[in-house]
Amino acid sequence: MRTLDWRVEIPSTEALRKALEGLKPQTPPHWGKMNSSAMLLHVADFGALYFGEREIDGATRVLGRWIGGFFLQSLTRKSPLGGTPKNLRTLPSIDPRKQHSTADWEALKNEVVEMFNRLDALNSPVTPHPIYGEMRTEDFVALIRHHSAHHFHQFGLI
Repeated sequence: MRTLDWRVEIPSTEALRKALEGLKPQTPPHWGKMNSSAMLLHVADFGALYFGEREIDGATRVLGRWIGGFFLQSLTRKSPLGGTPKNLRTLPSIDPRKQHSTADWEALKNEVVEMFNRLDALNSPVTPHPIYGEMRTEDFVALIRHHSAHHFHQFGLI
């Protein structure tokens, strides 16, 4: 089972929900090419990927199990509020430039809120991850919160 050693503080799901209230369709990013709709789609899709609802190709799964631990341990030492690298490549299944969402802006925002609700409802000590394998649930939740906080920081929400 994968266990992570967190060395940075990550906003809670409650703090992230509150921060999300400040996002508007016209909110500009401080960096990157995503607009607020694309960011919401990306964050929601990231959560769906973690919950096993997005396709993962075999090569990504093998690579994730092989070197994922090094990547994840490196991430646990970087703050989502400025320490995490910007403009990293993302998996095609969660790349908003490759997605064609028909959801309206409020629906996307609600998907992100629902993802936070799902995280809060997890009550098992272990959660399967489609790329990294079995993980402590607290690490699974922290990774999604870290990713969300990184993008909320991108839009000046936190």
